[in-house]
Amino acid sequence: GINTVRGYDQGDMAAARTFAIATVEYRFPLFSFLGGTLFIDAGTSFDSQSSVLGNPGGARDKPGSGFGYGGGLRIQSPLGPIRIDYGINDNGDSRIHFGVGESF
Repeated sequence: GINTVRGYDQGDMAAARTFAIATVEYRFPLFSFLGGTLFIDAGTSFDSQSSVLGNPGGARDKPGSGFGYGGGLRIQSPLGPIRIDYGINDNGDSRIHFGVGESF
């Protein structure tokens, strides 16, 4: 999702007790009100999905780990940066993510 691994919908990667996310992101200016970004995100549940009561991750066939990459725009507004990101996950599926403010 927008604050986890872009290229996946929110909650599509895992339902787990333990989860780690890593992001590498390069941000650069385009104009005074507009910036760009290139990113790679990765996440893992450390195979902890089965420890969640009822194993919802396994029941919904969530992969438990994966990565996404892509690019985006940052539009400066009075509310803070508006984020528009296009992410492609390791299965080749793509998503457009919208958000307000930076995730870090």
